Amino acid sequence: MTAEMNKLANDPNFVVQFAVGDPIPDLVPQQKGSGIEMSRVYFDKPKRYIMKKAHMSREDVRILDVDNGRVIMVSHHPGKNPYEKMDPLGLGNAGKRYERHGGEWESACDVTCRQRGMQSFKIRPKSLSRHGRQYIKRTNNDTVMNIGKMGKLKSMSIRPHFVVARGMDGEVVYTIVADMMGRTFAIRNKDDEIVAQVAKTTKALIKSEVFGSGSESTIDIAPGVDCSAILAIVYGIGQVGHHFVKDSFNNFVAD
Repeated sequence: MTAEMNKLANDPNFVVQFAVGDPIPDLVPQQKGSGIEMSRVYFDKPKRYIMKKAHMSREDVRILDVDNGRVIMVSHHPGKNPYEKMDPLGLGNAGKRYERHGGEWESACDVTCRQRGMQSFKIRPKSLSRHGRQYIKRTNNDTVMNIGKMGKLKSMSIRPHFVVARGMDGEVVYTIVADMMGRTFAIRNKDDEIVAQVAKTTKALIKSEVFGSGSESTIDIAPGVDCSAILAIVYGIGQVGHHFVKDSFNNFVAD
């Protein structure tokens, strides 16, 4: 019996966390610079952001600062027509204006930062990867970190696990554990301390139940953790599994 199964059999609190995540995570303050750094945006108290789908798009995501309500990050895929939802049949032929190398490339993601002090970045997939690995890079192609799935044999768990490592193939710094319902995922350091957690809001859960979809999530980050790095990781998780091969087929063969 694995340690996880043993906890399920003996710890009622862990059963709840296993199924729907910890509703009140215990974020542990960190020493500045101890984790992965990107733009070095730190706070001395827990920081919260809101993540929402962009207007007229299911793939692009906005992140807002809860304290002032401003959009600080927006993601977009190269070649995507931002007005596609308004003209699903393509009668206006506006998509040709934005098309790049045959169409939209969902495997590539560019993130534009609108907050002073935060750098824009891009996410690109590994050429060949069993675990859908993605590289998070600065605009000058400097690779800050990589993120990919962890195999179930290695994690010894039936819950989804991801790992975040420095650079192209550096040491693993964070492990990400999702709950079975897909409501939350916690970002933990090497000491198994929770440094950040992403959770669907009550509003999103109600929309998911009634309409089948709900995109709004909160991102809570512990003091002393680079917020820009955590937000980049959140975007990276959304890209895990996307690959250039699929896009190439869709753009040059299927179309």
